[in-house]
Amino acid sequence: MKEVIETMPRIELALIIIGVFVLILCIIFGYAMIHEYRMYLENHWKARYSFRDFIKRERFYIFLLLASILICLTNLLYFLE
Repeated sequence: MKEVIETMPRIELALIIIGVFVLILCIIFGYAMIHEYRMYLENHWKARYSFRDFIKRERFYIFLLLASILICLTNLLYFLE
């Protein structure tokens, strides 16, 4: 494994690291959004699941995820220069 990492160019290694980090971040935020929306549905028994309502209620997590991805991409551009 060490030989593979040493033979990879610096740019590809940075892309892989940032890609894995963004993927893990998306999984964590996705789980948090779904968990919080399920808790909301359990507490409000008249509420039905709708994708529009999900997006409206979980706007904070969506903006937080997009901001995190933007920061990662900015750091990647800085690293590649």
